[in-house]
Amino acid sequence: MIRTYKSTLSGDTWVQLKKNKAAMLGLIILILMIVIAVFTPWLTPYSYETQNLALGASPPSMAHWMGTDVLGRDLMTRIMYGSRVSLMVGFVATIVALCIGVLWGALAGYLGGRADMIMMRIVDILYALPFTIFIILLMVIFGRSMLLMFAAIGAVEWLTMARIVRAQVQSIKQQAFIEAARTIGLSDLEIIRRHVIPNTLGPVIIYTTLTIPNVILLESFLSFLGLGIQPPNSSWGLLISYGVETMEEYPWLLIFPGITLSLALFSLNFLGDGLRDAMDPRISKN
Repeated sequence: MIRTYKSTLSGDTWVQLKKNKAAMLGLIILILMIVIAVFTPWLTPYSYETQNLALGASPPSMAHWMGTDVLGRDLMTRIMYGSRVSLMVGFVATIVALCIGVLWGALAGYLGGRADMIMMRIVDILYALPFTIFIILLMVIFGRSMLLMFAAIGAVEWLTMARIVRAQVQSIKQQAFIEAARTIGLSDLEIIRRHVIPNTLGPVIIYTTLTIPNVILLESFLSFLGLGIQPPNSSWGLLISYGVETMEEYPWLLIFPGITLSLALFSLNFLGDGLRDAMDPRISKN
């Protein structure tokens, strides 16, 4: 069964994914954004924090393709540097959510009984807490930092992942190869690590690609409220927040960051939908 899964993941899934033009376009745009984010310091002649008050807010031109903000800073440069923050938040916070959610869901689903009931009631209680208040409390207690924001967002987003993994594990643990693993003397933790979790990777990968845009959007929302990245650093959400304040006088300050964020979100959602369809065994058989 594990061999069949790996074969599907590396072979059939890629074949099906390549047939989905929207998913491939999303993948290409996402890779391009990551490359730009990594090599930003070498791709732009401007600094993201150097001000030119004499220039002020100017519309797009040959010197500044996306214009400048009210402090005379090149907007395209700030968007490119902002992509480093927004994408990093998206990926790192998703990894935090992935690690917590997969482990929690796998343990709850495999152990079952009272342990499962207690663990999932904890998930239900955390679901009921308003995430904004939770993050505000963390920042008030521990102070603002990018690392704290990664942890706070990851601590919010793992709940759905835990439910998805739990449902998969409850099905997997009834399979014959799990009974065979118990027969040869493997411990419960070894069975979870070597057999249960690897066989939940399909749904986990799909949900991960759909979690990243949610995390990026959450960071943008927090920055919009003034709870996220602080100046002179930039993120897409912070730039959009500034753009909203001046959109009547300087509309390009909202248009270009908004387009960039929308492209990233659409790309990740198209890729996630494509992976979901590609990993569907009913589609793979057709």
